[in-house]
Amino acid sequence: MAFVQHDFVFVILPVILAVGGFLCAWVMWRKYRHERKQNEQLQQLADAVGELNVMLIFDGEGKLKSLNNAFIDIYGLSETEYVAKIGWQLSDYIKWCGGDDFDSNSDKISFVGRSFKDDSACIWKQVTVTRNVDTEGEICYIAVELDITNVKEAEIELQQQQKRSDELLHNMLPSEIVEELKVKGKAKPRVYSSASVLFADIKDFTKWSELLEPRELIDTLQALFSDFDDVLAQNYIEKIKTIGDAYMCAGGVPMKNNSHPFDIVVAAFGLQNAVRKLDERFAQEGRKPWLLRIGINTGMVVTGVVGKIRTGYDIWGDTVNVASRLESACEPGKVNISQTTYDEIKDYFECEYRGKIPAKHKGEIDMYFVNRLKPEYSADEEGFIPNSAFRTMLAQL
Repeated sequence: MAFVQHDFVFVILPVILAVGGFLCAWVMWRKYRHERKQNEQLQQLADAVGELNVMLIFDGEGKLKSLNNAFIDIYGLSETEYVAKIGWQLSDYIKWCGGDDFDSNSDKISFVGRSFKDDSACIWKQVTVTRNVDTEGEICYIAVELDITNVKEAEIELQQQQKRSDELLHNMLPSEIVEELKVKGKAKPRVYSSASVLFADIKDFTKWSELLEPRELIDTLQALFSDFDDVLAQNYIEKIKTIGDAYMCAGGVPMKNNSHPFDIVVAAFGLQNAVRKLDERFAQEGRKPWLLRIGINTGMVVTGVVGKIRTGYDIWGDTVNVASRLESACEPGKVNISQTTYDEIKDYFECEYRGKIPAKHKGEIDMYFVNRLKPEYSADEEGFIPNSAFRTMLAQL
């Protein structure tokens, strides 16, 4: 029995140790070979990606395995700092880049995202995440970033320029005309069987222009016409143009509606009110008031876009000419309307007949002052602000 034990110690045990050592060496060699192949694959990927592009590798469970030097150089984060700031998982990385949740069953996803460096500089990037299987059959995910900051900034600048261009067009032309020009490259003339045209100008403006400093004159006109623009926007009236101190607008164009005679008269009250507010300031400064004359006519007009340089939206027809004539015949501070406009609005406004006026191609036409809204349709004592009953009536037209 002692001999058998002695024989095991000196014969069998060395064999076992030798076999165990061989197996251990073989396992270590296999591991070394596997890691070498992985490193070779990673190096090949890194070479393909290039030194300037970021690459990260995640294992089959989406856990970070490595990131290249480009990531460290660009974002200033070591692997330890990356994990502390962003997290271990591939989903954390995609979220950090601004992408959606990652589907582990997807072979490849690609999206445009952005991240921020420590100095708050923004990096726009094209991110591609690919599902791979290495030579050992193990799944891994490879994320590659392509820096597109310059391209994205150029795109954003182009969008901003386009927005400024669109805003400029919308300031020059009605929205409907702008869209037609963008789609078709031109806007066709349109005929409207019924529209309301308003002309307004300031009495003795030429004298004022001689007395005021140029800068003060322009600043005052700018403030006043800006107030006019606000009044039009509140009453669905389209500004056509200004010529010196003359201000022209129209209702029922380019979008047709049935309320334009009412809208434009209410807008006229708003224009006169804007001038009254300006005159209150003038009175405090010891200056004489500005007085506005307004003429309104309703009838058929033609509209269109004309010109190659400083293209403008304009309207034509006898209706326009008569409106201009009514403005010239108006008393300062008043609103002068034609017979056709009067026929539309007479049931809701208090009007005053004031005789006839000759008009080219029309002979003599009747004209009226519109003094105020009738009390049952007025929200104020002066009769310039419509009440809910008036608004309800307009909505039903």
